[in-house]
Amino acid sequence: MKQAFRYTVLAATALALLAPQARATHIVGGEMTYTCLGNNHYQITLTIFRDCFYGSPGAWFDDPASIGVFDADNNYMFQILVPLDPMLNDTLDPDLGSECFVVPPDVCVHTTTYTTTALLPFQPGGYQLVYQRCCRNQTIVNIVEPLDVGATYSINLTEEALLACNSSPKFNNWPPLYLCVNQPFQIDQSASDADGDSLVYSLCNPLMGADPFEPMPQPPNNPPFDTVPWFGTYDASDMLNGGAGGVAMTINPQTGLLTGTPIIIGQFVIGICIKEYRNGQLISVSRRDYQVNVGDCGNITASFFAPEKLCDTYTVAFNNQSVNASNYLWYFDYPGNLSATSTLEYPVYTYPDTGIYTIMLVAEPGVPCTDTFLQDIHIFPNSLFANFEVDQVDCADSLTVQVTDSSLDTAAMVASWEWLLVNASDTLHSAEPDPAFVLTQQGTATLTLTVTSTNGCSQTLEETFPVHFIEDPIFEDSISICANGAGVQLNPDGSFPGATYLWQPSDGLDNPNSPNPTATPDSTITYSVVITDSGEFCVVEKEVTVIVSPFATVTPEVDTLLEGESVQLTATYDPGYTYHWEPAAGLSDPGIHNPVATP
Repeated sequence: MKQAFRYTVLAATALALLAPQARATHIVGGEMTYTCLGNNHYQITLTIFRDCFYGSPGAWFDDPASIGVFDADNNYMFQILVPLDPMLNDTLDPDLGSECFVVPPDVCVHTTTYTTTALLPFQPGGYQLVYQRCCRNQTIVNIVEPLDVGATYSINLTEEALLACNSSPKFNNWPPLYLCVNQPFQIDQSASDADGDSLVYSLCNPLMGADPFEPMPQPPNNPPFDTVPWFGTYDASDMLNGGAGGVAMTINPQTGLLTGTPIIIGQFVIGICIKEYRNGQLISVSRRDYQVNVGDCGNITASFFAPEKLCDTYTVAFNNQSVNASNYLWYFDYPGNLSATSTLEYPVYTYPDTGIYTIMLVAEPGVPCTDTFLQDIHIFPNSLFANFEVDQVDCADSLTVQVTDSSLDTAAMVASWEWLLVNASDTLHSAEPDPAFVLTQQGTATLTLTVTSTNGCSQTLEETFPVHFIEDPIFEDSISICANGAGVQLNPDGSFPGATYLWQPSDGLDNPNSPNPTATPDSTITYSVVITDSGEFCVVEKEVTVIVSPFATVTPEVDTLLEGESVQLTATYDPGYTYHWEPAAGLSDPGIHNPVATP
């Protein structure tokens, strides 16, 4: 009577190096063993590993699994169908050899074990027990076309083993799930033999198996089976590094200790063989074929950010920047007050007074790979006060402002200034204590000053002010009028909306607050005007001179002429006057002050 049962292990760990598109396949590894039960009955155990993260969702464990039985001449005899029991599962944790290494988050490996009992009477040459499956992960880097390279897991029940009722050796530990790049590893891949036979370990070539066209042959294909085609310089002597450096993976032939230092990140197929000797005679060869993942494990690193100097508060928020850690112990006053602690990831602590304190963060306390990070923080009393004044220098067509720092620190000296002036599309910077800025657009400007003292304390002050331009008014530098004549407008073509005007002196003006007053002075005078915008920030000053000229007098030399005689006419001369005599007939030049008349 045949009995069958199955034991399933689910391993969910991490492999950040794999790409999401690698979801087309599923086979990861496997092995087959046998145990003699007596009377020609053998328990056959098949262990299969499948990728449950990147593997095809439809590529589940075979149900049933087909174990083909062949004779020594590779002839098919019969198959054993072993059903799948879906109820049993467990979690397989990766062993990285050190608590200081952390596996990244996305390898998933299901492991199922098919077990059955078969009647295998003695026959010359013995039996070959075979299971085949497709396909391996396409991201495997050390073999050619991994999608087309399936896997064969087999073991020979030799004639010598049948005669001796032998049981094959069994591996003591799971194969490695994950190796850390650039980190040496030591993994126990030894086996136990119920008969006490001598075991010799070696690395060997994995076997090819089913292909994508017939991924689950039942029964399996006939032996013999080709070994996997190694890619480039990879081979059985260097399955992980391919001769590129590092320390090639080897296995101790007596102890089964697997060692090496991988230097390449990726997925790799490896093979381990065990030769079983009794009285110096080889009676069995067991084989394990498995996909190894090599990635960046990352050391635990403690780190945090906090200001080294604090001037305006006693409360500090700590930004934890540790890597590959999830448990923390903070000391906020080390070693002065060891009771001031926290286990939060991002703690906030309020210090009782000013002073210098040492903060120590312990990442993963209580384990061998604990890492610590220390930093001092100096808490000062607030002695720095930021301040400044803004004065306009010129605001015709653009605004030029002069900024003067008036910051004060009662405990230290102001050491640096950072000015930022933003107005429309203008963004201006300066590190001078008293800079000048030119603004080219009107609007509202925001001026920010950050001052830092020699003790490291900083303070920031922000102010806004309006930006208005008073375009250059159209003023004549001087205007001439006649004494006792009509007045003159001082600014007939210029007026800035919203601005105020103040003309001085007010003598002779009809309105000294008008943009365009009328002036009627008794004598030549210079008027000044102060124009101020509505925000009282932009101020423009101009001057205009009103020249008061006396009326011209005309003096002829004679008042009676005989026909044919001439006389010179003379008017009051002033270089600022213009002259126009009428009628022009008979005049030598009607545009000068003293023409000759010949009527």
